Amino acid sequence: MFDSKTLDIYLREIGVKTPVSLLFSALEREKNIQQAVNKPVEKLVEIENSITNLETLKQQALACEQCNLASMRSCVSFGSGNKHADILLVADVPHVDHHAQDDVFTEDSSLLLNQMLMAMGLQREQVYVTPIIQCATPDHRDPNEQEWEACQPWLQQKIHWIQPKVILLMGRVAAQMVLQSDKPLHDLRGQWHDYQDVPVRVLYHPLYLLRSPRQKQVMWEDLLMVQERLR
Repeated sequence: MFDSKTLDIYLREIGVKTPVSLLFSALEREKNIQQAVNKPVEKLVEIENSITNLETLKQQALACEQCNLASMRSCVSFGSGNKHADILLVADVPHVDHHAQDDVFTEDSSLLLNQMLMAMGLQREQVYVTPIIQCATPDHRDPNEQEWEACQPWLQQKIHWIQPKVILLMGRVAAQMVLQSDKPLHDLRGQWHDYQDVPVRVLYHPLYLLRSPRQKQVMWEDLLMVQERLR
C-alpha cells in the first residue's frame, strides 16, 4: 500500500495531474505557449561569448545560482553522453540520491533504458541524456516556474551545441514543462511536437514502464517512429 507521498509521486509519474504540476494558468498558456516553447531565452546572453563547446557550457552550469535550488544542492546534474548525438533524451528531475554520477535514472530504469536503446540498434553512449532541470528538488517534487525559467536556458544551450536530430521527452514532468502543457502524458505522446526547431517525441518514463509493463508495446511503437524519423 502506498503512503500519501509515494502515491503522489506515482500518480504524477503516470500522468495524473496534481496541484504542483499546474505551473501556469490556462489563460496564460493559451496566449504564450508558442512563444514560450520556441522563443530563444536571453538569460545566458551575458555568458554566451565565453562558451565555445559543451564542456565550457558545463563549467558555467556547475556554478549556476539562478534559483533557490542552488543553496540546497549537493551537486549539479548536467548530463552525459555523445556530444554530437542524434538523440537528446530529456528526463525527469534528478533524484538526490544518485544524480552526482550524472545518471538521472535509478538503476532499474537505467537498465531498461539501455535495453530499449539496444532494441533500436543503439548503445547508451550514442545518445545524450540530460535532466529537465539540473538540481534535485525537495522530496522529488515538480520544479516550480522560477526553477524551470532558470534551467531552461541551459537546456536550450545544450540543444545548440549538441545539434540533435530528435529530442525525446521521457516522463510527464519533462513533457509538460518543455511543451508548456498541463495535458496528461498519454495525450502528449503518439505525435510529433517541436522545440527549438527540433522534432520532439514524448515517451513514457522507464520507471513507469517497470510499474506498467503492458505499456512496453506502446513504447516500442513510439521508438519505431523515432527510428523512422532518423532515417
